[in-house]
Amino acid sequence: MASHKNLNNTLDRVQATAGKRAVAFDGVDKNHLFVNNVRSLSMAAIIAVHTINSYPSVVAQPTITPLLRALHQPLKFGTIGFFLVSGFLFGERIQKHSPFGYFKRRLQNVFAPWLVWLSLYFALRTGASLVHGRLSGVDLWQGFTNCLIYSAFWFVPNLLIALALLLVFGRFLNNWRTGLVFLLASLFYGANIYGHWIPVLHTQAVFGFVFYLWLGAWSAWHFPSIEKWLARIPTVGMLGLTLFALLLALAESRLLVTLGSIDPTNTLRISNQIFSIVAVLTIVRLKRGLWPRFVDAREHTFGLYLTHTAALTLICWALRHILTRFDALSWATSNTGTLILVPVIFALTYSGCLLVVVTLRANRMLRWTVGLATQRKAANLTKTLVETKPFESPGALKHGVHEVSAS
Repeated sequence: MASHKNLNNTLDRVQATAGKRAVAFDGVDKNHLFVNNVRSLSMAAIIAVHTINSYPSVVAQPTITPLLRALHQPLKFGTIGFFLVSGFLFGERIQKHSPFGYFKRRLQNVFAPWLVWLSLYFALRTGASLVHGRLSGVDLWQGFTNCLIYSAFWFVPNLLIALALLLVFGRFLNNWRTGLVFLLASLFYGANIYGHWIPVLHTQAVFGFVFYLWLGAWSAWHFPSIEKWLARIPTVGMLGLTLFALLLALAESRLLVTLGSIDPTNTLRISNQIFSIVAVLTIVRLKRGLWPRFVDAREHTFGLYLTHTAALTLICWALRHILTRFDALSWATSNTGTLILVPVIFALTYSGCLLVVVTLRANRMLRWTVGLATQRKAANLTKTLVETKPFESPGALKHGVHEVSAS
């Protein structure tokens, strides 16, 4: 009888633990409210930045105007914000997978959909070249290179390289010296904007964002301490610090324009790196959902990233023809026209992409194209997370890392 009672108690504990893990996987607990806030706001900021970058092509201007540059900077936290939140989730989920298994899953869920949408975008550009009669082998290669470097599609290869580096470092990830090495790389790219020792564009900074992936993972392992530290800082103080960092980043951007920089709004400007970290910490400090409720921050965000480049290209092309037809280009270049049309283009792009993502999400066969597992795969993954003993996070036994439940 005693052994039977002990067996029942053991089974009850296993069932309770499994239930907690299943809820943690399927729901959003207090630790992950900020994750959804950061990724949803970062994605909106990234689409808005790309809208601003595309606007000169709509109005036939060679460069971004001072007004567009001023609109640009408050949104420049998005890319680093994404690396931070990706690193945070990596820091949690690596506990439940082997390094190879984790990287394989990232290839399936991230690289495969990315390749589909990159191919569609490349086909769109190639089709445009065919229509204009300027297609050659050189044009094909240049078009493919442009897709990788001068569009949002640079992000996924950069992320996967950074992820592979973290997995290679493995047990040393929780060592501050490892983070320092990655930080020096990011600072080097910030200095390179002035020195031009290697290509300047942040989209070509292969090792420029590894630090932020590492910092996100480190934050996951030490999140309770970070949360306590942030709680001691008044919200007004965080907002004031964010404003100061924003002004600093605007000043550096203006300096780079004066110096004739080819990329005065580079994401890896040292001032923008500071601004991005402070902006993300401010978002973490705000304990409420900041994304619209018609958006599923977890399931829509990656799809919005994948689809918005092609959608933005088509919308800008159509709008330019409309403005030309009605002889409205001069109005569109004015400050009034800019302040009206830029939000319109953003709204059309965001809503159109959201509609595409929602449609694909509802299709069991095509969900994977926006980074979502099929229902059968999702069920198997949940079962695996519930039944499998978690791996220790890198350096957990050696350094006493606090483990955070997976989302």
